[in-house]
Amino acid sequence: RFPIRLNKEEWVDFIELTLADWLEQVQGAAETPSEIFHWKSGEAYAYRRTAYAKMAEILTHERPDRLKYIAKEMHADVYGTEGRETRHLVQLRTPPPSDAAKLALEALRSAGEDIS
Repeated sequence: RFPIRLNKEEWVDFIELTLADWLEQVQGAAETPSEIFHWKSGEAYAYRRTAYAKMAEILTHERPDRLKYIAKEMHADVYGTEGRETRHLVQLRTPPPSDAAKLALEALRSAGEDIS
């Protein structure tokens, strides 16, 4: 493990990239169930729903020259494709890891990594 140091602009860049990446993927991810993430069809929208909404809000304030309106509009447009049956769901945390991820974590622990 190593520290990652970011200044505010780099952090906001990371937020923008993270939000854009998820908005590009969520509709497709929601089309079918996922055994890996334990999602039923449509439930991908619930994944960190509040965090992605907050990212859009942050970007409207931090990048008003480019993103004052578009970040929230894009978020609303993408989440507007979600069916009514899952709009009440919120998944705050990452789903349980896959078997392969569990093996990787075990390998890191056996190598002395302090992983909670």
